[in-house]
Amino acid sequence: MKQQRDVEPQWHRGVTMHAIPVAGAGGMIFVTGIGVLALVGLPIAKWFLLGSVILAFGVAAVLRLFRKWHPHTEVEEVQLNVGRQ
Repeated sequence: MKQQRDVEPQWHRGVTMHAIPVAGAGGMIFVTGIGVLALVGLPIAKWFLLGSVILAFGVAAVLRLFRKWHPHTEVEEVQLNVGRQ
């Protein structure tokens, strides 16, 4: 019979964040909920959250203007067949 100290612990890996699908409306609800939790739990975080939202809208506006001024041009498609011969 094995002693308690001889038994390897069986750790449960749990749910990792990369295994949780967050897309579309569910993703927006998730992000909004995390933001609300941050505001309730850490009142000083409101300035960080406000700055982040302003910065995000600024980056989105710059990206939209860039795409408007530089329309997508035809690019040669490249297909990689890695591992196949």
